Amino acid sequence: MIVIGAGPAGSTAAREISSLGWDVLLLDKSRFPRDKPCGGGVTVRTDELLPFSLDPVIEDIVYGAHLRLRDSRIITRHTSKPITYMTQRTRLDSFLVEQAQKSGVEFRDGVAVTRVRRLSQNKFEVTDRHGDKYTSSVLIGADGANGIVSKNLGYENPIERAIAIEGNIPFPDGIPEEYKGMVGLNFGLVKGGYGWIFPKENHLNIGIGGWKINVGNSLRSNLEELCEVYGFDFSKLEQIRGHHLPLIRPGTLVSAGGSAVIGDAAGFVDPLSGEGIYGAIASAVSIAPSVNSFLQGQSSDLDNYHLSIADSIIPDIEKSRALMEIFHVLPDPFVWLLQHSNRFWDPAGSLIRGETTYSEIVNRFGKILGSSLIPISKFAQLVTGRKNQLRSPDCQ
Repeated sequence: MIVIGAGPAGSTAAREISSLGWDVLLLDKSRFPRDKPCGGGVTVRTDELLPFSLDPVIEDIVYGAHLRLRDSRIITRHTSKPITYMTQRTRLDSFLVEQAQKSGVEFRDGVAVTRVRRLSQNKFEVTDRHGDKYTSSVLIGADGANGIVSKNLGYENPIERAIAIEGNIPFPDGIPEEYKGMVGLNFGLVKGGYGWIFPKENHLNIGIGGWKINVGNSLRSNLEELCEVYGFDFSKLEQIRGHHLPLIRPGTLVSAGGSAVIGDAAGFVDPLSGEGIYGAIASAVSIAPSVNSFLQGQSSDLDNYHLSIADSIIPDIEKSRALMEIFHVLPDPFVWLLQHSNRFWDPAGSLIRGETTYSEIVNRFGKILGSSLIPISKFAQLVTGRKNQLRSPDCQ
């Protein structure tokens, strides 16, 4: 079988399937090691999905956050347990590929796929830019938001996209003390998003993101404003890059016959936080049993993967999307509660760690909120004008 794309989703799927005894070819268009625009936060629940430690690539462990609304006073909150682990994608992705290779995966980097064809229900042909062809019984697209697998096999594009921009400020002698083990989160500077400051070994990753329809043409100036608010020299920001965050439409098919899409290629990004590494690795772990059954002849397609995702990842994405719509109508009171109320801060930490889910948090506040969450979020879309924006082709 073939997996296209060697990010966290692709390398994890390849490793999981190879460990079940199948031959797996993993292709990526870039030469490794390569970097990717990404904040580089790996949550505790993501780490727990992996059968090995990420210690070799972890650069910091986050135990709290400096919370700020626009340019107001910073309120610092702490937790007793880790919230997330900080790494860099160049290191993380290479490490995950190495683990895949140890399990028997054949990895070829620098192979840009230009065409994918379905020859039959369970046979696919992959062509690279040099005209070389590869065939397989199973094909998995882990090649990101604009991947060739989705385009050529007819998978639905995400209904909307968020967009983000980030850069790094180097600190060769060590990052500022106040950011060791801490992240900075800023709300209200952009519609439908937030700004961040993430600690790394010898630099700070600074970024900002939001709804594409609102911030697509102003993100660079928003990033400059974020730096100004925190007293960082924007001119010293290096490796400034933008990237899209695809958001799946509930009900979208993620498998057909012997093919499937996972991770960003499927749009498994948390709408509220913009975090995508969990969705990448969780979907990769979920697809392995379905591929195994398909290759053993026990099933005629990978629909069990689709059903598994519909029961696990999708419900939380739906709740996250609804909470996002409500939060961004007026973020001020919600940020205040995070800053000052343990009743809100503690569940937020538990949510990021994976000790609870969006669904469980919603249910914690009663059946009335649980049943009215979606209608309230639809009303929130009307208030913000998002309902009309989502019909615009600019959202795509």
